[in-house]
This record gives sequence, structure tokens and C-alpha cells, in this order.
Amino acid sequence: MIDVALSADATRMLLAGDGSTTTLLEALLNCPLSVRVDAQGPVPAHVLDSRAVRALGLAAGEQAVLRHSALLTPGGDVVSVNTVAFTVQPSGWSASASDSTPLGQRLREAGSKQHRTILTSGLAEWPGDDRHQPCAFKEYVISCADGSRIYVFEKFNPAYVSAAESDRDLEPAGS
Repeated sequence: MIDVALSADATRMLLAGDGSTTTLLEALLNCPLSVRVDAQGPVPAHVLDSRAVRALGLAAGEQAVLRHSALLTPGGDVVSVNTVAFTVQPSGWSASASDSTPLGQRLREAGSKQHRTILTSGLAEWPGDDRHQPCAFKEYVISCADGSRIYVFEKFNPAYVSAAESDRDLEPAGS
């Protein structure tokens, strides 16, 4: 594991930034990140979180692709876990579950113009252990020049990104 836990100031910068989260994480951690896709497949709109449905403009009965993934250090440590949903894959991204290149990086490589709109950010619970650790999260939509939209809900591993409940400017989800 890389010996770093980003300060609360760096966390606020990460959560407020409307550019590539992966690029910021790579700069802050001083290492390249890759993606591991844990699950991906079509789902009916009612399976998605209501914020994702609204962000993608889905109507009842429509479908989207739901993807669960993680950003990894070169040593395989999980830096963030991501829930991603989209209806049409953007130009320049294959949406292949076997592609280990992070989404934003793949879009940049293809020259795809994109804009991120932050929906919310704050504190959530880090998944996968019984310690109920708070973690920072960021929820946003990537709008691409080709009209496609990608919903992202990203939780950051508290071992890398500060999420102490005493961090004054981080508010719990739903507050």
C-alpha cells in the first residue's frame, strides 16, 4: 500500500473538482491507476438509484448498463469503488469490462470532449468490512460531446482519502 492518506484539504479539492477524478487521484498518489470491473450488465431503470435515473433521463421501462468497478494502485490496492450507469456508450469508449484503462482516461485518449457535473459529495460508509468506516464520496454525471451521459457514484478508500468525521467541510450523505 502506498504510504499516504490525503489530508482533508486534498479531499475537499478532490470532491469539488469537476475534472477527471482519476487524474487527480493519480497526481495525489503519484502512481498510475487501473480499473477492475467487478460486474457489468443491462438492468431495468427501476433497479438504479433514483438519482441515476434522473441524471440519465430514463423513463419507466427503459434500460441502462450498470457497472461496478474499482480503481486500483499498481500493487492492486483499491483506491475507490464506483457505481457507473449509462444508456449509450460514449464515442471513444468501448465500455468493455475487460478494459483496465479508467473511463476518463479512455475518453481523453479518444479526444472526446466531456464535462462533469457534480450532483453531491460528502461522507458515506466504506463497503466490504465490518468496521463501518466513513469514506468520502462523489456523485457526478459525465456529459460527452456526442450527447451520451454517464452517471458515477464513487466512494474513496479512507486509507487513501481522508474521511474523518471531524473533517468540518465533509457532510454525511443526505444532509
